[in-house]
Formats: sequence, C-alpha cells, structure tokens
Amino acid sequence: MKQKVLNIIGIVTLGVILSFCAPNQTGEMNPHVVLTAQGVSSIKKELGRLPLLDKSVELLKAETEGDMELGIQVPVPKDPAGGYTHNRHKQNYTTMYGAGVLWQLTGEERYAEFVKNMLLKYAEMYPTLGDHPVNKSYAPGRIFWQQLNDAVWLVYTSQAYDCIKNYLTVDDRQVIESQLLIPYADFLSIKSTHVFNRVHNHGVWAAAAVGMVGYAMDEDELVQRALYGVKTESYDGKPQGFYAQLDLLFSPDGYYTEGPYYQRYALLPYMLFSQAIENNNPEYKIFEYRNQILKKAVLATLQMTNTDGKFFPFNDALKYMSYNAPELVNAVDIVYNAFPESKELLSIVKEQGEVVISPAGLKVAQDIAKGQAKPFQWLSMELRDGADGMQGAVGILRGNPYKNAPCVTMKYASQGMGHGHYDRLGIMLYDNGNEILSDYGAARYVNVVYKNGGRYLPENSSWAKQTVAHNTLVMDQMSQFGGDLKKAEKTAAQRWFFNAGNDHISIMSAKENHAYGSAKAQRTVALIKDNKHNSSSFVIDVFRIEDDEKHSYDLPFYYKGQLLYTNADYLSYTDQRGTMGKDFGYQHLWKEAEGKPSVENFQSVWYNNGRFYTMTSEAMPDDAIFFTRIGANDPDFSLRNEPGFMFRRENSAATCFVNVIEIHGNKNFNTEVVESQQGSVKSVHTLLNNQDYTIIEIKTVKTSSIVLAIANAKSDPSEEHSTNIAGKQYSWKGPFFLFEN
Repeated sequence: MKQKVLNIIGIVTLGVILSFCAPNQTGEMNPHVVLTAQGVSSIKKELGRLPLLDKSVELLKAETEGDMELGIQVPVPKDPAGGYTHNRHKQNYTTMYGAGVLWQLTGEERYAEFVKNMLLKYAEMYPTLGDHPVNKSYAPGRIFWQQLNDAVWLVYTSQAYDCIKNYLTVDDRQVIESQLLIPYADFLSIKSTHVFNRVHNHGVWAAAAVGMVGYAMDEDELVQRALYGVKTESYDGKPQGFYAQLDLLFSPDGYYTEGPYYQRYALLPYMLFSQAIENNNPEYKIFEYRNQILKKAVLATLQMTNTDGKFFPFNDALKYMSYNAPELVNAVDIVYNAFPESKELLSIVKEQGEVVISPAGLKVAQDIAKGQAKPFQWLSMELRDGADGMQGAVGILRGNPYKNAPCVTMKYASQGMGHGHYDRLGIMLYDNGNEILSDYGAARYVNVVYKNGGRYLPENSSWAKQTVAHNTLVMDQMSQFGGDLKKAEKTAAQRWFFNAGNDHISIMSAKENHAYGSAKAQRTVALIKDNKHNSSSFVIDVFRIEDDEKHSYDLPFYYKGQLLYTNADYLSYTDQRGTMGKDFGYQHLWKEAEGKPSVENFQSVWYNNGRFYTMTSEAMPDDAIFFTRIGANDPDFSLRNEPGFMFRRENSAATCFVNVIEIHGNKNFNTEVVESQQGSVKSVHTLLNNQDYTIIEIKTVKTSSIVLAIANAKSDPSEEHSTNIAGKQYSWKGPFFLFEN
C-alpha cells in the first residue's frame, strides 16, 4: 500500500517542499487556514502507513483529476440550481480546493497552475457581474442564484487560495485579491448586511466565508468583521457576526432550531471557520466557547439519526441525507481532533469511509489505525430548543443504544424559522433501522432542474408543511396556527416531562397551548421495553385535547410497509377516489377507503422488512376511520404516494386519542418461517381523563394488564399523586407511573 500511494502522490524533494511551504513576503507560513504547513509535513510522513488516509487522498485525487481533464470552464452565470452554470461553478470550487491540497502534498505545479489560472479567470469575470439573472431569492448572488451559494464558493476558494498563495507572483496575488476576493467578501458582508447580520444558516456561511478569506489574505479586518458583524446606521445593539451565531442558533444542548437536515448543512461553516480560528488565534479558545457548544452541536446532530445514519426529517428535510454527508465528515474529524477523548466518533468515521486531508483528518486516521474506535451509542435524550433552552425541545426515546433498537421521536419545539413545519407534537417511529411511522420531510428535488429548478416545490407549502402531513392532531381540518408563520414563530411548545432512566419504560410528555386556538393539547409517548407480556416492545401514544367549544379532530398516521389486516368495517373506493378536502394539505390526500370501528378497539397490522406492527386504537362509537394515500392534485407527479390511516372524531370539546403500536414477530427470508405474527395487545381503554390525570389500561391476550398513569397538572418528580377509579386506588410519585399486573 505504501508503494501505491507514493506512486499516486509522487516523491517530493526537499527543494520542492521549500518552494511551496516557505514563508511568504510577510513572513507567515502558508497554508494556515484549515490545512497547515505543519499538517502537510505530518501528512506526508504518514502516507502509505494509514489506510484510511491513503484511501481519502486517492479519492480526492480521482475526483480532482477527473474534473481537471475537462479544462478550465468559467461560464457567465445564468442558470438556476441544477443548471449547467450553477453546477459548473459548484464543481469549480471543489476542484480548486482539491487541486490546492494536492499541490501541497505533491509539489506538482500543474495543480497550482490550475488553481491560479481559474482564479485569474474569475478575477477577470467578477467585476462585470451584477445580480444573478435568476431573481428568485431574497438575497440574489453574483455567481449563483442566491448568496448562500456564493458564500459556500468563497469558503472553499479561500482554502484553495491559501494553499497556492506562496506559489503566486505578487502581481497575480494583487489581481486575485483586489478584483475577486476582497470585492466578494465586501459583497457578502457590508453590501449584504441583511444576510450577513442575520442569525440564520445563511449568515453563518457568510461569516465563515469572509473570515476564512480574511485569514487566507492575512486581512485581520475581515476576520474581525466576520466575528462581530457589520455595524450599520440602523444597528439596534443586538449581537451580530459569528459569535452571535454561536450564541443564538444553538440551544444549550446543541440543537439547531431548523432541525438536523439544516444543522448538518450549517455545521460545515461553523467547523471550518472555527478550525481556522483555532489555527490562527488559539488564544480565542473557540472550541471551549459557550461550554463547548460546537462539540455539543456535532454530537446532537449525530444523535438525531436513525441507526442507518439518516437524519430525522424534522421540518424541511430531504430524507436520504445522512451523517455520511461531507459536512459531517468534516465536522466529526474536526471535533474529534479538538476532543480526542470522544472515541465513539471514530466508529462513525469508519462508516463514513474517509477523512478530510487536514491535521484533523490525520489525527482521526492515526487513532483508527491504532484500534482506538469505540462503538457509537444511540441514546435516549431530550434536546432543548432556543438559545436559552426555553423554546420546547425534541425528544428521542430508544429501546437500546444499538442499531436494532426501536426509536420514537416527538417534536415539541419552536417553529424552526422559515424551514419549519406546522407539526407540533408530531411523532415518528423507527425499528431495526427502518421507518415505521414516517414524516414526509420536504417536497424538493435538490439540484434536479426538471423539478422547479431544484428549488422547493409548490407542494412543499401546500402539502409537506401542513399539519395533516405529519403524525399529529389536526383540528377542524386546518393546520396549526391556521398556517400563519408569524403566529407560529411567536410561541413554542412546552416541555412537560422526560424520563429515560428506567430499564422498562422511557417516556416523554409535552403540551401545546397556542397552535389550536383556545384549545389546549398534550401528548405523552412511552416506549415499553417488554418481555413479561410476550412482546419485544411497544409504544403507548396518548394525545389529549380540551376546549370549551366542540370541534372535529383528525389524527393521521403515515405507515411504512404493507397493510395486512384491519378489523374495521370499511368501504374501499376501488373504482373512483375522492380527496380528503380542499385545502391545508387535505387536497393532496386520496380517500382510498373509509369505515367505522366494529368494536371498541380498532386494530391494524402491517409488515415491514421482516417485522410485524400492530396498532391498537381506542375507538368511540361515532369515530370514522379513513385509509389515505398521498398524491392527489399532483399534476406533475412530484409527491411520493405513501399510505396512512386517519382517525376522525367530530363534535367533541375535550377528548383523548389512545393508540398502542406493538413491535413483534419476524419472518426469516431464507426459511420463510414466520414467528409471532399476532401481537399480544388485546385492548386499550381510558380509565380516567381530566385536567389532573389521564390513566390508560392495556390488556394483553394472556389476560395480564398494565396501567399507565399520567399527571396532567403537576410535573414535579417529587409530587405525590392519588386517585380512585371504580373503587381502586392508584397512588404514585412523580409525573407518571406504570402499574403492572
């Protein structure tokens, strides 16, 4: 392997080393932004010795060489996301970055020449550019349709420039800096303060771009501008700049209010700029800032994944995205380098299969080669939202810390800014790495020009954001807050209690007092890890709502798998289907069947990848049950056609929906033997539901039962509770208790 890598990289002579790592005319050593001169020297010594590092260098070389063969192409910008010019300029910055790194590793001048010549082409073109012709953004860019992409371009290009700076003549530097880099930094900052000073992932990228190019050019004024923002005439005294982004976008637990999909995206500028700060201003102690908030943010992002690595699709999210994304490759390497005691991160890197070519990536590759990786454990946790941790939370309950674990999530956080959905108290269920109760995520085909130029589709607003698109309650067939973003942003859900410290039960409860007008809602979700009742595990879901006026309530569940059985009396619309409604997302739901529960409990069974799932739901005599499928009023075939159940309860003021989802059985695909395909839950019944308590009884086929008691008025863990139901006394301490018979 060592000989192979030496053949790829080339043997570097001492004279070449001196030529491209020598101090420049101001005396500092380049590179020094993310890759460092000392790091380059250390990486070279390890080539051929560290398999993961060698593989990563080969990958970088193959990707970079493949694009370099096409020659330098710097077209005049004209296309939207997914179009030729958009994709070409994206590829240019990644290829410049790769060529810059390879110049440092090999000393082959063709790499440095490629970066130099491309930068000179951009320097020639940039002064001629105005706003991008695709005027579809609140902040149009120059090279791209939105400034966000321009900032990403500068983040990568600043690293490429840093790598070849000492190779350039004074004249070339002057042209590139005066005609391209400085004007670009000014455009993203002092000429776009509405983006640069905005506490948002767009602002993070802009700050990182300006700060990193400042370090690359040794312009401290740009670095300080990035750290503290631009003070305008209308400055209101609020925090600005990179420090403000660290203070205000992450909660104390490291949760980013837009959700893990955008947290993944925002982590890259956070981590790259922080590494640049650490390399150049270690006295700032950026990785210790705000109680190690960057480490918390990376760990929180990793925890907000299914055990297959895909992120929970809270808010606008593309469901294929995982921690194998390049943003997380960078983030995990950098945070491990800063906190090398976090050995569980090494197992994530092994799954990612590559490291960044930097001192951080080198450290990771070295420690993996030493066998220091420990298994990553997925944990039950509550991640608070809001800079002060007072804007609700997202809750995650897991059956165990391993890949086969069941997992249930609930979102009881703030809106999530413009990328937020009207999904307060929404849940998702996973098991054995598979989605079982799913969230739609976002309606978008990123960079696919056929679908609205790669931008969000109209169906993202008309369907994906609407309450009915989520596993949560809909009142009067209207979305929460009436679909009004300004109203939704004013409040957050309320954490009620969270407890994952019991081996048998993990439970979370939250309240929503604003999304349904004057009605007050509370959802409690418990994960029972059960052997006593002949079930592997099951979820108890209790959704109560109360108001002075009567309403129609819908509770949808979107399931993944094949429906096998239902005990409902239903009529199936096999010849002609109607829709569930006309607006608030109902217009996108086909009504495939409807019926009534035939007994006090509605049951349905579905199958997913070798496991069986039985939902047992308490039913009222006048309840209606709908079998739905996404995809109505979709003339461009943009929506996924996914099935669901919907429970409807009309003419109710105060009511409680109780559902138990049991995970059971398996089918061996080799022998075709099926075990435990019938669940053990026989019935579920509400014994009591009022402002003080909700008490639920679950009976099994073996006549045993469990009773879950929930305190609705007092959540203090030391509070004593007692109530009598039909002559039987229930007494307990704390906000919940599980009684077992």
